[in-house]
Amino acid sequence: MTIKYTSLLLVPVLLLFITVPSSLAEHLQINQVTINVNYENHTSYSYAIHVTEHQKYTISQKHSWTTDGITRYNLQSYSIDNGPVVPINRLFDGNFTLDLVADSNHSILFIAKPQFEMSLHGITNATFFPASPTNDNWFDAGSDEQFIVPRMIPSDNQYTRQQVTGWSLDNSDINVISGELDTFKSPVIHMSEPHRIDLKYKTQYYVSVITNFGRTLGTGWYNSGTIVDITALPGTDIFVTHIFSGWQGPVIGNTNQESTEILADSPKILVAIWSADYTNISIAIIIVIALVVVLMIYRKRKNIPKT
Repeated sequence: MTIKYTSLLLVPVLLLFITVPSSLAEHLQINQVTINVNYENHTSYSYAIHVTEHQKYTISQKHSWTTDGITRYNLQSYSIDNGPVVPINRLFDGNFTLDLVADSNHSILFIAKPQFEMSLHGITNATFFPASPTNDNWFDAGSDEQFIVPRMIPSDNQYTRQQVTGWSLDNSDINVISGELDTFKSPVIHMSEPHRIDLKYKTQYYVSVITNFGRTLGTGWYNSGTIVDITALPGTDIFVTHIFSGWQGPVIGNTNQESTEILADSPKILVAIWSADYTNISIAIIIVIALVVVLMIYRKRKNIPKT
């Protein structure tokens, strides 16, 4: 009898141990919600996020991304659960974050604009019209753009500069740039694909032709390799006669001629040398002295008393 009694006591204890975990699971059950992230026009891959109910969740999305290395997609706006489209500030870099409370399942739709790059080679200070919506050199597909560049680009040497003389679109034929404007504005370029702009330049040097008498011709900017005509012109002589003595500097022709040539292969300074002839002043002084002497003799004789 003792053995049977002990067996009866063990049965309810075992049953209680088995049923406790099921009871706890009912009270501690954790619910989850799903956040589905999609992209309009399939500009990126959709994905789903499973989040504990009532938790706060932050979605982080890049402002710009590419799937083929050519087209870039730039985040423009978003919509939650087919609600109104919310525009965002368009940036070319960094992440956009969206905070959600997981009170129920949600569907997020990101809307992005396809963009193409306009890359300029040979210059760093170009501007675009109209400006890129992302403040760089990427533009929305289908837009019409122009680039603006300065005609003259100075160097570290103030007497050397680069002049823009032409440009090419996608390595095609060179388009010549002419005129005297300070800037060049390109024709309209349609952004239906990436574009490469190559700028062509000529090096220019400043030639300075100076003199301490009269005036000179030839000072200015010249393309590298140009043969430059320079001339020294005499001024008006009054008492001192000036005679051209030659050029100081690397001239090509005769250095003793008032008109000659130089090669603009670097910045140049040419000095016209004049010598002064004081013969006229000497003659004038002699004449003046002679007149004074004659006048003194005349007065002296006039004052001699008659006897």
